[in-house]
Amino acid sequence: MTGQQAEREDARSLWFGPAGEGNRGRLALTRERVVAEALAIISADGAQALSMRAIAARLGVVPGALYRHVRSKEQLYDLVLDAVLAEVDRQADPRAPWSGQVATLAHRLRAVLEDHPGIAALLKARDPISPASLALAEAFLEPLHAAGLPARQAALAFRLIYDYTAGFALADPTSPAEQRLADPATRQELHTFLRTLPASRFPALAAHGTLAWTNDRDQRFSSGLEALLHGVQEGLGPGASGPAADERHGRA
Repeated sequence: MTGQQAEREDARSLWFGPAGEGNRGRLALTRERVVAEALAIISADGAQALSMRAIAARLGVVPGALYRHVRSKEQLYDLVLDAVLAEVDRQADPRAPWSGQVATLAHRLRAVLEDHPGIAALLKARDPISPASLALAEAFLEPLHAAGLPARQAALAFRLIYDYTAGFALADPTSPAEQRLADPATRQELHTFLRTLPASRFPALAAHGTLAWTNDRDQRFSSGLEALLHGVQEGLGPGASGPAADERHGRA
């Protein structure tokens, strides 16, 4: 068997093969329990804290018992990511314009990632080709293709919006940077510091820097997403077809 064939078989067994019967006794160890404990560790202490030994300790089993359900920590990472991405509601309103459908998906993805601290960083590192990941990609691509974008442009638009959303979620609301902006007293200290910067060296920051450090996380995400979607809209040339092209050229 070649290396590529082995890799394909490995993927099939991970995503579509049986999870293993596990211990049918008191512990009832299952792949789902292993994934849930791994997610709890990542959410509490970050992906760097995840180890088979740590999961086994939480479940009250020996580390070797886990390997009946997952073959490595890397596979466990991908299983965790798949479980989280499966939480994203992919149902779109077909009556909504393509941009509205894509924006809704992006907002839902961001919400799920921020509900699970540490997962956005893991997603940027792993990006698994898993059932939930593929279903989410399909949900993003469908309205982009329906808008009339050429296949390559639709693919680039999907990756741009997906990467922007995951990147934004990296600084989750519990991060020190976001907490600094959310706390009124700390934010006021920062604003005072910005106003006292030497205008000769930092003229824009001294005059307007406070506007860039405010408690406006939702607005920042929506504004950036709107700018991206506007750029995608501009990519719809005169020959494009679909709902977005109709909107652009005033066709009912």
